[in-house]
Amino acid sequence: MKHFVAIVLAVIMTVTAAVAQDDIKVKGMKNLPNHDMKTWHFGFTLGTTNMGFRVEKTDEFMQQHDIYGIDAKKYTGFHIGPIANLRLNKYMDLRMLFDLSFNQRDLIYYEIKESKKTEVKNIEQRTMQIRSTMLEFPVMIKYKAERITNFSPYIVAGGNFRYDLTGGKNSEDDEAVCLEKIDPCVTFGGGADFYMPYFKFSVEVRYSLGLLDTVHRTGGKYDGCMKSLKSNTITVSFHFE
Repeated sequence: MKHFVAIVLAVIMTVTAAVAQDDIKVKGMKNLPNHDMKTWHFGFTLGTTNMGFRVEKTDEFMQQHDIYGIDAKKYTGFHIGPIANLRLNKYMDLRMLFDLSFNQRDLIYYEIKESKKTEVKNIEQRTMQIRSTMLEFPVMIKYKAERITNFSPYIVAGGNFRYDLTGGKNSEDDEAVCLEKIDPCVTFGGGADFYMPYFKFSVEVRYSLGLLDTVHRTGGKYDGCMKSLKSNTITVSFHFE
């Protein structure tokens, strides 16, 4: 999470300084004055993702098998893809993205193991790495504030349909939990547009919540102790339009 904050602050400060310096040279002059008047415009996006899980245990969790607890660990991944923007009116746009993202999440199980020699029970940790390569289709409504020279803040909200090309399976671990390929989400966030001399640059932060249980049930003890496993993601994007 610290990396996200550092990246966003660094980029915003750099771009703001560049835009401010541009404004000082020519006070009040707008870059790309007709950019937002186009019915359609296109661009591309790239950025980082911080994807994790929301684990809900079964009611019989403490008694089932010998699993004492479950944790989920997030990692930073990245995404890239094109953007299509449809102007609805002066303040609202329909945004459609087509992203390819690469992510990793770990499920950490704490199992009770009994030594055959001493009959002493110990808690051992088992980590399952789940790597995912996803196609993502975020569709959102963008609500823009009034443009201030070469700067405009905005908010976004909508949905994101994810398709996991790998099925979230770690091929090196036969007992690892498998994920379903489809993961629909709701997504919301905000950002800022910076109008540069030749293109519009945007910094955007979004939070996405998975709607469905993503576990592919096999009847094993590692997926059986979970009532549901839903995704949650923080995305930092840099748009060039």
